[in-house]
Order: sequence, then structure tokens, then C-alpha cells
Amino acid sequence: MSTRPVEPRGNAGGPLTPYVLLGTAWAAIGMVWLAWLSGRIATVLTGRPWDTGPPFGGPFVQGLLRGDWATLWPDVPPLLVAAVYGLTLAVVLLPTVGGWLWWLARRPSADDPLRSLATPRDIEALTLPAVTSKARRLRPSLAHEPGKHIAPESAGVALGTLRRRTGRSPALYASWEDVVLAVMAPRAAKTTALAVPAVLHAPGAAIATSNKSDLWATTAALRAEHGRVWVFDPQQIAHVAQEWWWNPLTVVRDVESAHRLADHFIQQIRNEHQGDDFWSMGALDLLTSLILAAATSGGTLLGVQRWLSDSTSRVPAGILHDAGYLASARALTGRQAGAPETREGIYETARTAAACLANPAIMAWVTPPTRPIPALDVAGFARTADTVYLLSKDGAGNAAPLVAGLTDQILRAAVQAAEVAGGRLDPPLIACLDEAANICKIRDLPDQYSHLGSRGVVAITILQSYRQGTRVWGERGMDALWSAATCKLVGAGIDDARFAEDLSRLVGDHDVAVASRTRGSAGHDSWQTSTRRQRILDAAHVRALPKGTALLLATGMRAALITLQPWFEGPLAARLTQAVAASTEAMKTSAQAKSHTEHP
Repeated sequence: MSTRPVEPRGNAGGPLTPYVLLGTAWAAIGMVWLAWLSGRIATVLTGRPWDTGPPFGGPFVQGLLRGDWATLWPDVPPLLVAAVYGLTLAVVLLPTVGGWLWWLARRPSADDPLRSLATPRDIEALTLPAVTSKARRLRPSLAHEPGKHIAPESAGVALGTLRRRTGRSPALYASWEDVVLAVMAPRAAKTTALAVPAVLHAPGAAIATSNKSDLWATTAALRAEHGRVWVFDPQQIAHVAQEWWWNPLTVVRDVESAHRLADHFIQQIRNEHQGDDFWSMGALDLLTSLILAAATSGGTLLGVQRWLSDSTSRVPAGILHDAGYLASARALTGRQAGAPETREGIYETARTAAACLANPAIMAWVTPPTRPIPALDVAGFARTADTVYLLSKDGAGNAAPLVAGLTDQILRAAVQAAEVAGGRLDPPLIACLDEAANICKIRDLPDQYSHLGSRGVVAITILQSYRQGTRVWGERGMDALWSAATCKLVGAGIDDARFAEDLSRLVGDHDVAVASRTRGSAGHDSWQTSTRRQRILDAAHVRALPKGTALLLATGMRAALITLQPWFEGPLAARLTQAVAASTEAMKTSAQAKSHTEHP
């Protein structure tokens, strides 16, 4: 691709000056020749012979300079010659000038990043033919299907189209063995262009987390055409009535599983600085014992909350002792017999972490209901075409620990189902974890990322910033999540200078042609063109990525700039718009009815 060098501004001349002068001379000769040609054409139009007048050469030019029209074009009206000349000049100049402007518009600057970012050849493995071929290998149900008969949504997860200056912009897809991490600021199209299409076109089961109702409102109606829709909305974000429940203690069968569930509560009070301090570790051990006691006795999380409220209750330790968990019973008894200040500090830390257990509206979704409604089958969910939407607000006392717990249980059950099926799920499960750092803080998610893709579980974690992930998983955990993601998307609005600089280094450097001007002692200018090495995208360029675009870093491939494809620009825009309107109206009606009941 031809490129123009970066030249000093505000200086006359340049390396192209001789060519400009030469071109000007030839242009003058051409215009004089067109005048001669126009005169001959006008002569023929008036019925005279073609060779009337002087031939093209010195006599013609002299006559033209003197304005001797009678000698140049005898008995031919000068206005006719001028009209023909103008028409001929337009016929010649319009294509020439148009072609010149077209070339200038597409001739990139030497430091244009697009010429050094990925080309279609560089990211061929993410194009539809490549992911379709891979889908036939990864999904036994597609093995015997001709590639042209496999729909794009059955082949992979749509990411966007390659951004190019000219030429075809191929659509790019993540395959069914990829896991995706997206870092996008608010209003950067992370929901409309990534979460909605991924959930909408999931070929099998799908999980979607969010702290807003937009993802549910856009996709739920169409997902209901493929399977059942389960909406977990204890804090009435979408104002969906409870039609099912889930018992978190069903999978608690030993100390390890109790510890895992307890950790989702403690994760709400951890931060990147404190980590596992004395109080959070003590609270984790306490919650583990109480959850294990509740599960062993056939109880519910209501029992856990009741025991948390009474730091002297001997009931849970007795249950653990009778069930054979002697070590856990002794640890709980010893903790209750310790110094009152220490005991109350640990209990208070645990109460803070499990504050949602004191909210009756939240507990109604995770305890046996008073009316006959079905319970979610976590173990069998991955083998369905159902969709579960997990909604929670931000802030203290929210349902986030339960969102993380249910998501974690479904993911682990999906991995087990994949192992039973021979290693992979077919069709794969889509887990779109929007606002993961706010409402789905699964502590070992970075570790799970390393193997989810190999089990047919395509995780898509969406964060608002890299620093947001660091606050949840720490520097090492976030680095592990970033490294394990095989497709990384970085959208507009990155204001973290350190992260932007790191991205700039990852994208790499390229050679840029630079024109320089030197003036000698005699006053003559000389021009030289050299190359310099500079960043393809510096940190400022990363921060200024246009809305609707994203930087794609896929494993083993050159960085690419892509154009995101929001749902409202796709073929289902009309249907989805109607679905959003219907969902919004339903939410409005439900909210008004609730408000009237509470404030008659």
C-alpha cells in the first residue's frame, strides 16, 4: 500500500516539488492541445474540412497568444470553439480530478495505524469459513453438515467486522473453544453489540448476568422460542414475578462445597488491598460451618441467617458433630468459646458479607416457596436450550452473592456434563457475565477461564475497566484472567493510563517514513526521506478509540481494529425493538401495580 511520509508543516517545497513543476508544465501543454482539438471539432461541426487552420505546433501557439482567431479557425464562431473547449476540458478533467481525489482520500498517512494492524489474512482463523470448519470438528452434531448449510450463529460468537480503509470488511467470530474478555466503558456498546447477540444466538443453554434490565428486555422474548426463560430478579430490576426458586444448598455435600458457597458471600467484602485478612478468613470459616450444618440437616439459608444472629447458639456445632464432621464442629465450638471481642468481630464480618440473607424479598427465591412453583435444575441446565437471567443491584445487601453462587454452580455442572458427554458440550453453553465485577464475583473465575473453552462453555466476561477487575480479583487474578482469555476486546472510553500504555506496547511498533528538510549555507534546501520506529497506537490513540469500535487481541494473531455490530443494525432489529417495547410496558405496569399496593 502506497503511503505518504510525515512531512514538516509550514514549509514550502518538499521532495515532490520537481514532480509538481514537471506536471504543471505538461498540464499547460495539454490544455493548449485541447484548445487546438476543440477548434478542429468546432470546424467540423460548421461543415468545414478537419484540416482547416494551422496544425498543432509553434504557429498555432503564437496565434493563440495573439488572439488571432480568424487565422486559427477561419469562419468559425469563437463562442462555438469556447463551448466545445469547455465540454472537452470537462470530459478530460472530471475523471482525472475525481481519480486524483479518490486516490488522495485512500492514500494513508505513513503513521496510519490501520496499515499496520491485522489484515484479513492475519485473522483468517476468526472469519466465518474458518470458524465453521472448526465448529464441525468441535460439535459432533455438525460434523456431517455441509459448511454452507451451517448458520453463522451455530459456528461461533459474533465479534464484529474488521475495520479497513478499503476493500471488504469480513465478519469475525469467536469459535466454540474461545473464551472472551471485554473491557468497555459505559456507552461503548458492550451490551448492544456483544451481550445481546451472544445471548440471542446461543445454540444451547445461556446464562446472562446484569444489573440492568436491558439485556433481558431485548432477548427474553426470542429466547423463549427456543427454551424456557428463567429470570432471577429478587430486587425487582425488571419487575418479573417469581415463578421458580433455587436451593443453593442442594450441591452442598461436604466441607469443600460448603466452603465454595460461603466464599461467594465473603467475596463481597474482599478488596484488592486487604485480600484474605484475619476477619474475612474467620468469617469464611464460620460461614462454611454454618452452611454445612444447614445442608446436612436438610435446612435452608434461613437457618444460616438465624445462627449468624446468635453467636452463642450450639445447634450448628451439634449438627456437625452428629453428622460426622468432627473437625468442623470443634472449630465452630472453639470460635464461639474464644474472646468475646474476637468472636463478635468475626460474626459481624460474616453478617456483613451475608447481609442479603436478612432480606425477605431475596430469601423468597432461595427457600422453599409457599405455593407450587418449579425449582431450577442446576445439574441438567447445560443440556437444555433454556436461558437464565440473573439480575442484581449494586451496593450493600444486594443479591450478588447468590448471582455468583448460581452462576458458579451452573458452570461447574456444565463442566461435569461435558465430561460425561466425552469432553465437550454440544451445543455449547454461553455464559455472558455482564457487570461481572459488580454482581458476579466468582473468586476463581480466572482459573476457570483456562479450561472452560475446552469443555464447550464459552464465557464472555464484560468489565467497565481493567482496574475494576483488579479490585475484585487482585493484580495476579486479573492478569490471569487477561492471559487466559483467547479473545480480548477493548472498546472506547479507556481512561486508565497504565492500561492504555500496556495495550500500546502489546499492539507493537511499525516503521514510519519521515521527510526532513535541510537548508545549506548557500540557502539551498535539500529533502530526505528516512524511517523511524514508533508505536502503531500510542496510549492517546487507545483512549480515543471511536465509539462503536474495539481493539481485538486474539491469541496468536496480530491486533485488529473492528467495528462492532449492535443489534439495532441487524436483521432482527424490528422484532427486537418490538420485544423491548413490550418488555418495557410490562415492567412499567408491574412497577405501577407494586407502587399502588405499597402506597394505596
